[in-house]
Amino acid sequence: MSFEEIPLFGVPVARATVHETPALKEQYLPEILKRYESGSYNKQTKFSSDRIHTSYGSKNEEQVMHPMPEAYDRLIRQFVGTNNFHARIWHSVYWSGREYQERAHHLPGHISFLHFLSFDPAEHKRPVFYSPAGVTRAHCHQDAVDFALWSEQAKIEFYAGDALVFPSYLEHCILAGDYKNPMVIVSISVSVAGLDRRDISTGYRHGD
Repeated sequence: MSFEEIPLFGVPVARATVHETPALKEQYLPEILKRYESGSYNKQTKFSSDRIHTSYGSKNEEQVMHPMPEAYDRLIRQFVGTNNFHARIWHSVYWSGREYQERAHHLPGHISFLHFLSFDPAEHKRPVFYSPAGVTRAHCHQDAVDFALWSEQAKIEFYAGDALVFPSYLEHCILAGDYKNPMVIVSISVSVAGLDRRDISTGYRHGD
């Protein structure tokens, strides 16, 4: 699995290619869209939006992707140098209801992944990321200075099957769009236990 480092607001971000995407899409997308069309997920209290379709908040054993696919385990292990971690997984669908995700983070996780399971760059909108020093950067706004130095927002180029890897504190949103085809994003939030390496157990535990 290959990845490329991308500097974003001085924060370490990576774009990884998940080569197993076609197989994951074939295996899981039909059930994900079936649940979307049946309206099986209730609005989460965490979100103020009523136009969001996400399995966030559901127990891991209730997720479509349970148990966690090996492809995601390998992806995590590229960036997490311990066996003692706790991973939560969920999916979100953006399609005919002009769904969107308001500005949010994945705390109290440590590292997060967004895998674009179903994505068409010609149709779908990319996530918007926000600088963790947004207030400071906004006050530094000066047209004579390069835009990248003061902008609070940024987007990252990626392709279908890519995964964005970033620290969980980095806020982001998904803007609403009028789509003919579904955009499906799989999210993973990983928390690492603060144990001495000699005390690390093998394997990982799924979320709540």
